[in-house]
Amino acid sequence: MDLTLIIAGVAIGLAMSAPLGPVNLIVIRTALCHDWKVAFLAGLGAVLADVLIAGIAAYGIQSISHLILNYAKFLQIAGGLFLIIFGIRTARTHLAASDLTSGPHSAKFGLTFSLSVTNPGLVLGYLAIFSSLSVHLALGTSAYRPAIVVLGIALGSALWWLLLSFFIGRLKTRLGHSMLDRINRWSGILVAAFGFLLLWKAFD
Repeated sequence: MDLTLIIAGVAIGLAMSAPLGPVNLIVIRTALCHDWKVAFLAGLGAVLADVLIAGIAAYGIQSISHLILNYAKFLQIAGGLFLIIFGIRTARTHLAASDLTSGPHSAKFGLTFSLSVTNPGLVLGYLAIFSSLSVHLALGTSAYRPAIVVLGIALGSALWWLLLSFFIGRLKTRLGHSMLDRINRWSGILVAAFGFLLLWKAFD
């Protein structure tokens, strides 16, 4: 196994997961409301989406990529409306003590997966990265090279969600309920703001 490809994939996975966005905010809120393990499970939904989208881009399945991009405006509108509704509900929710341990954990996985896999920017991002690194990655020279890079991306993405979930989960034990409430409120406002941004881009 080519260690260089694994390292490159891990770096790409970290780079694609780290920027602040709706999925990061959802994982942070989940870590605050539940255990860090539940937040990591939520992040794994995004990992699965990364693997699917990166695999499509790495193997050059243009028909599927084009299908996603052709419906980019519809996906942006639907995703924007969903984020606005979710963000407003989050901002209006008061965190009671019981909220810190209860809730449908599996739904978080599906939420982050659906938000990531329907994001046209993810497709464009991976296509741009693979295009710019085509000389170094040489994905078309062998059938196994794209698979190794995608494996590295999965490891890098999972590493990011593990670190984020763990540190936020540890941090919440030092925060009072009023501070958790404020963080929850502002995370909801930011999620809704991302939704409005998606709608603005869709109609721009």
